[in-house]
Amino acid sequence: MKIQNIGLYILCSFLILSLFPTIDSYFLGLYNEKRGFQVAVLALSIILVPKLRLDKKYYSILVIIFFSALLSTIFSYNKLQAVLNFLHLILLINIINLGFTLQKNINKIFFLLFFSNLFVVCYSLLNYSFFIINQAQPYPDAILYGFYNIRFFNQFQVLCIPFIIYFLPHKELSRVAFTLLILNIFLLLLSSARGAILASLVMLILGGYYQLINRKQLLKILKCSFISLILFSIYFLHHQDSESINYVIRTSSSLRVEIWSDLLSNLVLSNIFIGNGPGVYFSQEYGNSHPHNSVLQFLYNWGGIITTFVIILFFKLFQLCIRYTKNNNIPEFNICFLSLLGLLTYSLVSGVIVMPIPQTFIFILIGILLSYLPLNLKVSNKSENNIIIYSLLSLFYIFFVILSYNCLDSTPYGPNFWSNGQVSFNQCKIMYLKDL
Repeated sequence: MKIQNIGLYILCSFLILSLFPTIDSYFLGLYNEKRGFQVAVLALSIILVPKLRLDKKYYSILVIIFFSALLSTIFSYNKLQAVLNFLHLILLINIINLGFTLQKNINKIFFLLFFSNLFVVCYSLLNYSFFIINQAQPYPDAILYGFYNIRFFNQFQVLCIPFIIYFLPHKELSRVAFTLLILNIFLLLLSSARGAILASLVMLILGGYYQLINRKQLLKILKCSFISLILFSIYFLHHQDSESINYVIRTSSSLRVEIWSDLLSNLVLSNIFIGNGPGVYFSQEYGNSHPHNSVLQFLYNWGGIITTFVIILFFKLFQLCIRYTKNNNIPEFNICFLSLLGLLTYSLVSGVIVMPIPQTFIFILIGILLSYLPLNLKVSNKSENNIIIYSLLSLFYIFFVILSYNCLDSTPYGPNFWSNGQVSFNQCKIMYLKDL
């Protein structure tokens, strides 16, 4: 089987299984099932997908990040959470290799995301129709399909919207794409997704400024936005109850500012260098296991060294991508770049870098972008020794995933790796681990 086809089958299986209706009834729940499928993707990819050969500069940066993360893990007060997330990061970085192999199947990836979004939106409208038939008051959490939390649905929308824009000029699918974009914007308004709307606006502005989106597409997007506003106005006028109005029209920060202030006040000098440990953040006061800000989350968990290098690497990638778009007009590259920009923008006010689907696609999109850039990156040949090492790493990771699921904290602090947030040896159902 060809390398690029392996990556395509792994990605397709992950997305289809994650969005398959009612599967949560037989598995771990709407959030944990997606994490379980992601774990399978990471474990398979580390074994089956060949790795990129890096030059000394980027290899050195990865080595620094690795040892800084290892120090952060060793000195963490929650060893189980830290080791689990440390291994998870290693396997996530490997997903860049999977993305790199997908360039020859890029059109199939675009169709996959387009029709996945179409399915999710149509299912949500079907849910809404039942409220209308029963003359009941609809509420967004019951309308929007397939996700543990309404904001996770919005994250999937931000991922997919650029791919819908890609199909606006398509001969056979232009009308479907036009309608689908209208419905996505309507659902963003319906769910009061202020962060997702902000991320979409940033994508639109940057896409227009750097000519990642052409004028015809921009005009169609504006038309879709106008029609969506009309639909939302009709919905809003039809359901004039105080609960709907208070939900949609909110002026608070949903405690974001308070959470960020609390996190910053808990930082000390040593934490700024090596952090508190991968994935260990939680706020007992606000009941959260992620601070809804990717930069602050990296700073608290992983420390200032890793945060600085990650920011530098992303700025370097953006610089290379913008330079590439000036000399090459490749719509597929532009759309992947827009989607990555949207997800990272949304991560500044949401838990994008924690949730399984957007977290996975951030690294896949990076790999796809790298496959286009003229960096002379090559795939290394697999050897039997490497496969044995990768298989052992994969098994070690799966062991800690299963162990952590049996060591969930009894108090839910919001989603992190698992849906209720925190894991520790003290909470283990396995008796001899409770004293660790």
